Amino acid sequence: MHLPEYYNQRHSSALNKISGRLTEGKEFIFAFDSMSSVPINAGKAYTNRWYGNASERKCNELTRHFYHRYVLSNENFQALKSYLSSTGGHDFPWINHFYMLLNDPYYRWASSEFMEDRYNCGLLEIPRSRFDQELKKRLPETIGDGSLARYGQNLLTAIRDNGLLVGKIKKTIVSPAISAVTLAFMLYTLSDLGGGANDFDGSPLFLSLMKPRDILVPLFVEGEQLGFWEFTGDRKIIKLNLSKTNLQSWMEDSLL
Repeated sequence: MHLPEYYNQRHSSALNKISGRLTEGKEFIFAFDSMSSVPINAGKAYTNRWYGNASERKCNELTRHFYHRYVLSNENFQALKSYLSSTGGHDFPWINHFYMLLNDPYYRWASSEFMEDRYNCGLLEIPRSRFDQELKKRLPETIGDGSLARYGQNLLTAIRDNGLLVGKIKKTIVSPAISAVTLAFMLYTLSDLGGGANDFDGSPLFLSLMKPRDILVPLFVEGEQLGFWEFTGDRKIIKLNLSKTNLQSWMEDSLL
């Protein structure tokens, strides 16, 4: 699949180490001072216990990689903070998933290719051996079996944290509900990054929702009624025209 440039192709191994981390991620978003450097924020994270009793080293790691995950630009980060404040973070697992989807190629492969293929075949359980076997084909050849197992475990844990899998040992695919407001935040973010609204159908984001097009139609009709976009598609193809010029204008008119 040819992907637009805003889907990051560079993997950071530490992104796997910190997994989904929903509670800590939300704390980072509300506490991070974009006027200060990442090291200064990391010091504040340790002093002010952003991440509970995490060590100073862990605070440095978490802050550095949350910055990589959430701060696409200062403007988008401020919009993200405003979005969470306005909505109460109800759909935060989907938002966390969205930013991980943009930022890590292995997470993106697992959630929008491997899982989507199985979901379409009606195979909802994730066999760990099969998952690791397919993941190995995508990792550098220098990755040994021990590291492969850790990569696989951390990926599946992150996806479970984000609500797309259930189960501690045997993991099963689920497709949780998503609101029109959250989907609009994602689509306007992609638009700001250079993606047209009609690039959504068949995209990693579309595939990772694991919802057939006809199931998504009522969601897009609801968004049209709310003034988020003009829905011009049908049950076979998702097409739409965004109503606002960018994410900030949509938020000012719809949420703030």
